[in-house]
Amino acid sequence: MSDLWDEVRARIDAADVDALADLLAGLGDGDRTALLPHLDGHIPAHAEPEPVVLPPLEPEPLPELPTSGFFTVGFVSYGDEKPPSDLQGIRELVARQRTRQRENERKWQKRRLEEEARRAAWQLNNLRRAATGFAHVACTAKAPDAVKLLHRPWSAGPAPQVSPEMVPALLRVRGTAWCTTLARGLLRRTRRRTRAVSWAFTEALLRSVGADVPDTPAAAAQYVALDRGHPLAPLLAADPWFDHMLSAYLFDDDGVANAFVSGVAARAWPAALLELAGSGRVDRGLLVAGCLRRLRAGGRQGVLQAYLGLVRGLAPTAEELAGHTQELIGLLTASMSTVADFAYTSLQTVHRTTELNPVSLAEITRNMLCRPEKKLVRAHLAWLRTMPLDDLVEGLVVGLHHPVPELAERTLDLVEPRLAGLSGTARERLAAEVPSLDLAVGNRLAAALGTAAPAAVPVPVLAVADLPTEMPPPLDLGALAGELSVLLRHGDTDPVRHEAVLDGLVRAARGDRDLAARVLEPLIPQWYGYWPALISATFGRSVGHPGREIAREDTPLSLFVKGRFAELIPRLIHQPPPGLLATPATVAGHVDPARVLSLLQQADRDRWQPPAGDLTQALLRLPREVDPTVHAAAAHLTSPAGRRFAAWLAGGFIEARTWIEEVGDTAHGRGRRVAMLDPAGLPAELGDTRTAAERSAFTWHMPALALWPMVTPSHREIAAAHLQPFVASAVDRQDPGTGFLGGLAAAAGPAGPATALTMVYALANRRESVRLAAGDALTTFAARPGWDSTGIGVELGILAGSDRIVLQRTLQPLTEALRAGAHDAVWQIASAALPDLLAAKPRPGLPELLTLTADAARIGRHTAEPPGLAAITGKPGRSQLATAARKLAEALRR
Repeated sequence: MSDLWDEVRARIDAADVDALADLLAGLGDGDRTALLPHLDGHIPAHAEPEPVVLPPLEPEPLPELPTSGFFTVGFVSYGDEKPPSDLQGIRELVARQRTRQRENERKWQKRRLEEEARRAAWQLNNLRRAATGFAHVACTAKAPDAVKLLHRPWSAGPAPQVSPEMVPALLRVRGTAWCTTLARGLLRRTRRRTRAVSWAFTEALLRSVGADVPDTPAAAAQYVALDRGHPLAPLLAADPWFDHMLSAYLFDDDGVANAFVSGVAARAWPAALLELAGSGRVDRGLLVAGCLRRLRAGGRQGVLQAYLGLVRGLAPTAEELAGHTQELIGLLTASMSTVADFAYTSLQTVHRTTELNPVSLAEITRNMLCRPEKKLVRAHLAWLRTMPLDDLVEGLVVGLHHPVPELAERTLDLVEPRLAGLSGTARERLAAEVPSLDLAVGNRLAAALGTAAPAAVPVPVLAVADLPTEMPPPLDLGALAGELSVLLRHGDTDPVRHEAVLDGLVRAARGDRDLAARVLEPLIPQWYGYWPALISATFGRSVGHPGREIAREDTPLSLFVKGRFAELIPRLIHQPPPGLLATPATVAGHVDPARVLSLLQQADRDRWQPPAGDLTQALLRLPREVDPTVHAAAAHLTSPAGRRFAAWLAGGFIEARTWIEEVGDTAHGRGRRVAMLDPAGLPAELGDTRTAAERSAFTWHMPALALWPMVTPSHREIAAAHLQPFVASAVDRQDPGTGFLGGLAAAAGPAGPATALTMVYALANRRESVRLAAGDALTTFAARPGWDSTGIGVELGILAGSDRIVLQRTLQPLTEALRAGAHDAVWQIASAALPDLLAAKPRPGLPELLTLTADAARIGRHTAEPPGLAAITGKPGRSQLATAARKLAEALRR
């Protein structure tokens, strides 16, 4: 066996799979099986790059130069070298420069040869590993065992490396029946994102044994994702599997659609399908129908954009689209405006050839007039000018209720001149809708119909903000396991869950540790970090090192949160505390001072000290008003922690001082305004001595911002100063989440420039979820007694006026806040932002902001005219900006 293994190893080192296959094919099953212990874990000899040695440069004679006439010599000056003035010096200079040039060429030639040697060594090492993998698979006695071998986890050892090139050799060694079983087993184990086994090997094996077309979504996704070479179209045209994959999976399975728009497939497949459709190899109708089905099914934007591009590339004719009228009408309500625009254009194309029936036109009108895009709504209203309106009244009613006042008025502009030509039924339907219309639109329609004007809509009234609610009851072991599973799966983004889980782990550590181990150990994930270490510490075990958690933790509040974890882990292992001082009593994050006092009194009696970070966090979470009896009892505490608690109650720390600094443009985008925090008087954990440029530097890592407001629930402005640079950097790129907005709204303490700047960047975030959460936070702020939103408006005007945020994004959350009753806050923001915005160049969203300001002024009965408004209203013309400015001026006069 030693001689046989030596021969196998020699052929592996030679990377000769064919010779290795010939050797293994001549062996019996027993001899091949006996080689498995040698092959399992075998590391072939590592090939080093061949050294590159170039011959020395041969000396060259001095160049010959003319001795008379005029000539020019080009040279480069090195250091202090001066050009010579005599002929011999020039010859020597040219010779030296020629030598330098030859040396540089020789250096680059050596680098190129060394790179080629490294590439050759790398390829040889890959071939040796592939030969080892081939031998390992070929020597496995049973095909199902080979399937398990190729899919074994890393904890059991690396899986053998396989490639499609080794399939013929494997057939020679094991035969068709064995390879068929292996291929079917690999097919069953195929997933949409196969990692352990290359799909190329599985596909080559299936084809070599004559298997049927694989009929699973996972196999279809792998089929589409595989790089087959260039050009792709002729390869697909000749492939017997292609037609089945195209008709059965490419348009109707989400996993296959994701593969179609990812990696190599995204670049090659659309062009190949267009080429095959152009040559007649693929039916154009099949592609058009498939793309429309995919668009109708919906999905993420990247997927839909790819299929939309494919169907647009096909440029379907009116005849091809006529059979898909209902699907196109359904696409008018798609979330992507580009999809709706394509569907609308296609329907117009069909209508020009064969007029659509009134039912379809009515449905088109309903779907189009409810869209938020002004361009699409205006286009449809222009189209309707040439059509009778009697059958379209239901759709026109939708337009009259459009949330954008301008579009509602444009709908009325279409209807009003043609009221006399409408049937009695249509006029009655419009009259019935008058009471529920917006006041301006309703008054105009009522006057045109000769009916009673609509009653004024009651002004929504904001209720006084409720006090923060109590934390949920402590978690028992079962509830702790459930909350931990949610936290580990979805991330540490809920501060209430975060604190409840920490408290639950301490309670579990002081209870039955064996029971805690049985319940919690299955939850420990296979990655290093603080949470796995905390869970393991609960039942007295230490795993890994949490410092290996991959994260950029260079911000004070992130370090503070992780610091609490780091100090708690050894405590849980060796001496779990009776409870955490910092466990909050309210969802805003405030602790119960009496509970903190009780734990510190217990610490005095039992002579133990709470963790330093836990004590600091408890002090930061004390409410602004503490019962005098707690003050009196704290004065009798004798431990260091107790004395610190008493001193904090007696003096506390001063209110934070914040201000705004400008940071210029960077490689990552436009300049920003950054909230700065004066560390004087603050605990060391809350200070941040970095400059504005350092604090605003772009980072790919977004911390768990939702946890930060609960660090300082009595000092909202401190949390906002730490949050603001991250919220600003996320305005166009990352997802900051929404939890931090609720935390800021629930926190106490005065608001300053940091809070205002954080709110503006959140209102202008590119994600709708963040913008709407900012609108909810604004509504909560507005319900606080004495709240003033003017600072938010000032920052909005500065940032939008300098094009550092998109003004249009802020309209949606401000509109929602106005509808919720925060009309005073919206007026304060808009009136403070308008001076800067009106002084700058006109921009998208400004007319809508003026309209929103008019609504807020009308509801709140405000009369103060923003500076710069008169200059706009005095301009002639009927532009959107001038019209909206005149409406605002009229609302202020009323």
